[in-house]
Amino acid sequence: MAPHAMSRGLARRVAAVLPRGVRVRLRALLERSAPDPRDVERVRDVTSRQWARPASPRYVTSYWDDVDGPADSVGKRRSEWLAGLPVFRDAASALELGCGPGRNLWVLQRRHPAMALFGVDINPEGIAHARSRVRGTFLVGNLYDLDRLLGDTRVDVVFTMGVLIHLHPATLPALVDAMRRRARRTLVFVEQVSATNEVVKGPARWRPTRRVTGDYIQWSPDLPAILAGLGLAFERSAVPIELQANGGRDLLVVPLGR
Repeated sequence: MAPHAMSRGLARRVAAVLPRGVRVRLRALLERSAPDPRDVERVRDVTSRQWARPASPRYVTSYWDDVDGPADSVGKRRSEWLAGLPVFRDAASALELGCGPGRNLWVLQRRHPAMALFGVDINPEGIAHARSRVRGTFLVGNLYDLDRLLGDTRVDVVFTMGVLIHLHPATLPALVDAMRRRARRTLVFVEQVSATNEVVKGPARWRPTRRVTGDYIQWSPDLPAILAGLGLAFERSAVPIELQANGGRDLLVVPLGR
C-alpha cells in the first residue's frame, strides 16, 4: 500500500473515535483556506476544478453503472425511468447538461433510436466514454460558461440529473435562463431542492447538513424559487422512492409551449 493511502487510512481510524462535533471543528481548522460561501467566483473555481480534474479509476464505471450489461441496478432503473417520461416520447432531440459518461443518454438512445442526442460535461474522461458508447454530439466544457459553450444549439428537451446541486446557487438563474433559450419544448430537472439553498456537503466551516467533504460541495438549491423568478411555470413531483438518491429526489418539469 502506498504511504499516502496508509496515512489516509490511519486518519480515518483516528477520526472515527472522535465525537462528531470535535471532528467538525478539527476539520474546520484544517480547512482555513476553504472559500467563503459568499465568494461566488472563488467557489465557482473550486467546484469547477473538483469535476474537471483527472478522475479516480472508478469514476466512469461508478456513473456508467453497467447500464449496458445484464445486471440490475438502481442507477440503471433511474435512467430508464427518466427516458420513459412523457416529455421524451415525441421529442426529436435532447441535451443533457452534466452528462458524465453518458448513462442517461445511452438509455434514451435505446428507447428512442431516432432522437438526436447532445451532452456536455466538464470531465474529459466522462465525455470520452460517452462518445464511445452513444451516437451523439458531445462537448467538454464548463456549465458556468454555458452560453459560450453551446452557441446557437437548440433542441426539444434540455435536462439535468444531479448536476445543479454542484453549482453555486447564485449562478443558477443565469444557467436556467440559458437552458430556456436552448429548449424548444421542455426543461427537465432531476435534482434535490430546498427552500434555503441548504449546503449538504462541503467544507466544515460551511456547516454542511450531511457530511464534511472539503472541496466536494453539494447544495440543495431553491430551484422552485429560481424558476418562479424567471416566470417559468413548472410541475413538481417526487422521484419514485425506490429510485431516489442523494442529489436526485425531486422532478421539476418546465413546459415551454413553443
